[in-house]
Amino acid sequence: MTGWNGLFRKEWMLMRYSFIAFIVLFIVIAVSSFTPLAVGGIFDLTETTNMFSFFQMYFGALLFIHSLHTDMKRPDVWLHSPASITRLLGSKMLMALLLVGLSNLIWTGIGIVVHFMGGFEGVIPGWPNLLKVFLITIFAISASLPIWVIYRLLSLRIGWLAIIVLLLFFFFGSMAWGIIEVIWGEFGPNIGSLVYILVSIVLFVSGAILLEKKVRY
Repeated sequence: MTGWNGLFRKEWMLMRYSFIAFIVLFIVIAVSSFTPLAVGGIFDLTETTNMFSFFQMYFGALLFIHSLHTDMKRPDVWLHSPASITRLLGSKMLMALLLVGLSNLIWTGIGIVVHFMGGFEGVIPGWPNLLKVFLITIFAISASLPIWVIYRLLSLRIGWLAIIVLLLFFFFGSMAWGIIEVIWGEFGPNIGSLVYILVSIVLFVSGAILLEKKVRY
């Protein structure tokens, strides 16, 4: 646990300012999303969930990539530490998920306050909504790892043309996400969650192996 504790403390130091900025922005967006209820407007929980999914998905991936990019400025120090590549990358992913998970608590808390203060129904996100946001964030972080590694390798060989390849990977990643969303809609949260987890594991492991084989040595 000492090793994990040290890695988590380091990740917090790398992510803390971005996280604080994200939380402030998230609270503003969350409050503004519930504001229409105060003037008799329409509140759509599904639409709000989709909006928060996009927001948290991209922010979780950005937190992860920001931490990874920062450490890769000194790969001789970071990658040649006693910790395994799984532990190094896992601590980054877990910290990013923890920070995004805190934003889910804020979203739920605001919904509870609005529900009890105004008597509004359908404003508290249920577990399927929170689970979906969390799984989408895991998928985004897992997908960002191999994309980042491939971009880093290509940029050393073809320069700015690597950006074009990067856009292609984003396109295919979006297609994969769309397919998983269709599976979620057709077969429900149980099957959809399993597919999200399996695809995320494959992407994350692939990215970790590629990083260790092509960059570490």
